[in-house]
Amino acid sequence: MKSDAQYKLMEFSRHVWVYALLLGGAIVFSWPFLWMATTSVKVDREMFGEKIHLWPQRPIPQLKSPYIDERFFNDVTGKRMDEILPALEQQLGSKPVARGVYRKLLLTVPDAEWDKPVAEIVKHVDAAMVNDVLGQIRRHLSLGQLRARSYDLQEDQLVAPDKVATTWQVTGNAQLVPANEGRDVFGDLHYDFSAGDTVELSQTFTTSFPLTRTDPEHPTNGLYRLQLYLRNDDSWHDGTVYVEKLGKKFKAERPYSMQDYNWGIGTWQELGPDDKSNKIRTWISLREIGPSNVTGPNQLKVTFELKRNTALGAWWAKARHNYRFALDNMPFWRYVATSIFLVILNLVGTLLSCSLVAYSFARLQWPGRNFCFALMLATMMVPGQVTMIPGFLIMKSLGWYNTLYPLWVGSFFASAFNVFLLRQFLKGIPRDLEDAAKIDGCGFWRIYWHIMLPLIKPTLAAIAIFTFMGAWNDFMGPLIYLSDQRLYPLSFGLYALNVSSGGMGSMMAGSLLMTTPVIVIFFFAQKYFIQGVTLTGMKG
Repeated sequence: MKSDAQYKLMEFSRHVWVYALLLGGAIVFSWPFLWMATTSVKVDREMFGEKIHLWPQRPIPQLKSPYIDERFFNDVTGKRMDEILPALEQQLGSKPVARGVYRKLLLTVPDAEWDKPVAEIVKHVDAAMVNDVLGQIRRHLSLGQLRARSYDLQEDQLVAPDKVATTWQVTGNAQLVPANEGRDVFGDLHYDFSAGDTVELSQTFTTSFPLTRTDPEHPTNGLYRLQLYLRNDDSWHDGTVYVEKLGKKFKAERPYSMQDYNWGIGTWQELGPDDKSNKIRTWISLREIGPSNVTGPNQLKVTFELKRNTALGAWWAKARHNYRFALDNMPFWRYVATSIFLVILNLVGTLLSCSLVAYSFARLQWPGRNFCFALMLATMMVPGQVTMIPGFLIMKSLGWYNTLYPLWVGSFFASAFNVFLLRQFLKGIPRDLEDAAKIDGCGFWRIYWHIMLPLIKPTLAAIAIFTFMGAWNDFMGPLIYLSDQRLYPLSFGLYALNVSSGGMGSMMAGSLLMTTPVIVIFFFAQKYFIQGVTLTGMKG
């Protein structure tokens, strides 16, 4: 016979095994959500590199620029790497350059050559290959032309690409150096934050058009926007634009982060009609912060301030970059409001109609009840694809195409599955409660409202969760019935974001914003969900 110690050990082992299985299952099922959360913080190059990593790369605010990105070729692997890489490092004197050249060799040297001695393989390295690698890992903040546009489509080139270095007045420990790549000319900003945290570029310009807006709501002239062509240096420092005109000073409402290393266009414009529209926000708004000495009708002073970022600030800038892009590239809060509106109506319609129909099937006696119940269950065997086209034609004939009616009116006509779920629960409630209520003078409606509904709360909660998830994630309905972007719910708005931007990080950020409410609601309502699905009914 087994002793008490052996029984306790077996019981302890069983508990450990159960909790280990639960922990393993939690990790497996939470992995997609974790991947989505970490991907939403990555820039696009991290998802299309040599290797895909779970955690985002650490942003490093650089003290000086230009600089060499030593992490760019860290994921390179290949044949005979342990032998060839030290030889390349000794020959080139730089580990990042050696790794980049080794990658070039992997792509250019024939397979038959790799069986030769290391010295023979290294001979394939030439100056063009080294310069190409240096061009890939050298990071530098480059400035191009600056353009100003009026509301009546007049456009001035305030700074020409070949005049960048001589036009801007530089303040701080920095200088603008003329540079070019082929036929493209620009200016490189060489800065050093070891002696200060801020660098400023400023200049006063005279535009060919007046800067005054005639009508704030429907302007016909005045400054519309400023556009600065620039290439970031992946330093994650913050660039802020100040504009002075007509005795007023304006500041960009948020900084332009120096993330990534590709050419882009920074756009800044004063608050106006675009801010009230559904346009993709490719601009940063300018807000008035005080008076200015620049008062001429055509005088415009532009200041570009580059401020050093901290390591924590760089992480914060990277964490919100994709979320900000997603919010700027779609009217997110309009989509959220539409989704909430549809969820509320679907919840009210589904819970009210399904509970009424289930009550009539479970508690009331009327001719043909069982036949109607079987007929209703038979509708569950009809695929949705069969009724899709007839349903669309009905909605169109009612004049409901491109409206929200088709997405919620159907919830007020009970669904077979929910009715079946509620009927099974209602059949488990003792008849004595109903009989006692009838003796006290209650009719069918009062029995339904005051007795039956409170007793079926767990099942109603489970149905509410199902309905919420169905309405919140509904994609096919908006795809069929909506063509006006102003009516899109969030689920369909994310699809529009994918089509317009194509950025994986922004898509993951938008998807995470959409998924989080579902997870939160399920977490807090899981007790009712489990009770409703198990159909425990009433005890005693």
